[in-house]
Parts: sequence; C-alpha cells; structure tokens
Amino acid sequence: MSVKQKDDWNAFLYDGKHSFVSKYGSSLVELLAPKKGEKVLDVGCGTGDLASEIERRGAVVLGIDLVLSKYRRV
Repeated sequence: MSVKQKDDWNAFLYDGKHSFVSKYGSSLVELLAPKKGEKVLDVGCGTGDLASEIERRGAVVLGIDLVLSKYRRV
C-alpha cells in the first residue's frame, strides 16, 4: 500500500511558529553530550536545528524526516 503525501512544508513558517520544539529539545543535546567523531542519527529532525547544534559540538549527524522540503542546507 502506497500513501502519497502532499509536500507543502514551509521550513521558515515552521521555525517561526514552532521554534519551541527546538528550545525544548536543547536540554536533550546537553544530555547527549555529543563528542567529536561520535555518530548521531536524528530521526524526525524537522528543520535540523538540533542536528546542527549536535554537529557544531563535533558529532557526525545524519538527520532524516518524512517531508524532504523541511530540510534546509546548513
């Protein structure tokens, strides 16, 4: 069974109206305490705010989400 999803995602609109998601997740980054070279899979990464922060701390991050247009290039 195949489900076709309408791809009308707007990353900038999401960040504007739902930025609280990344703010709540910031404590998770502290808990993970990512280290240089560590590999992290971010499932449901949204616009990638938390994945970017984890990568900034030295980890290698692969972020995936259902809607491709969510991604913004870092």
